[in-house]
Amino acid sequence: MSVMRTPVFLLADIGATNARFALGSGGELVTTLSIPTTNVRDVGELIQSARAALGYTILSGACIAVAGPVHNGRGAITNGTLEFEAVMLSTLLKCPVSVVNDFHALARSLPVLEHLRQIGGRKEAGLKAVIGPGSGLGMATLMPRGATGWQVIASEGGHADMAPGTPLEQEILQILLGSQEQVSWETVLSGPGLVNLYRAVCVLWGVTALEITAEWITRKGVDAEEPICHQVLELFFSILGGAAGNLALTVGAQGGIYIGGGIVPQLEDFAVTSALRRRFDERGALRDYAEKIPLYLILDDNPGLIGALQSLPK
Repeated sequence: MSVMRTPVFLLADIGATNARFALGSGGELVTTLSIPTTNVRDVGELIQSARAALGYTILSGACIAVAGPVHNGRGAITNGTLEFEAVMLSTLLKCPVSVVNDFHALARSLPVLEHLRQIGGRKEAGLKAVIGPGSGLGMATLMPRGATGWQVIASEGGHADMAPGTPLEQEILQILLGSQEQVSWETVLSGPGLVNLYRAVCVLWGVTALEITAEWITRKGVDAEEPICHQVLELFFSILGGAAGNLALTVGAQGGIYIGGGIVPQLEDFAVTSALRRRFDERGALRDYAEKIPLYLILDDNPGLIGALQSLPK
């Protein structure tokens, strides 16, 4: 008599700083694991080490989400050195493997997320989009397809040129253009972007910038303990509101704009009281259109892995 086994899948959400892994079974994440990727050079070794640590050898499939463009099953970390190839990984893991962009996976998670904080707008059905500052800045769109399906439209919109929306943002842009080949949304809306904003604000204030980290800026800026860091955070959320508003108009995201990534969920209360929503709504002749679109902060744990579970090879 044969024994029916519940299928088990390997899931990964891999960025330039950390790789998060999980086993998925029965439509849920079973076990999770995080591994620093800064010094990792061998993709095969990383994947095999994760599988061994999670304690499972026989897999029914795998989805590897990577922080960079993916084409024909091949992807590479934009701000790192790791490269992933679905055919090679399928041979290694002895199961079907899909390689997708990390924001493809995050977009795919949107319909099943359970912990969201809505900031303005009203709930509507329809196309959704996600934007998320972390080590870089990701964007993607999720389009309804049929009665119950969804189709992800991948994007590298984080690398589009930053569009200043206030006189202060124009000054910041001019300062950054003095040292950057291109000032993209990612240049200011990411961990390194917080540091770029800090240095630019220091120029405006006429003070010498310290050698600090994004974590230091957020910690000191939340309670206005350090006034420059506080202005940096206010500026960050103002620019994020502008970028999110532009994304909403570009793709017609009447189903909502979702904000994920590693930075904003940790600053939930600050985000709500910041200029984020106001700047999102400032769309000129289409202000009424924008005001109806809900903004959501993604507060679920491991949404990228949740989306990877939804993105498994068919």
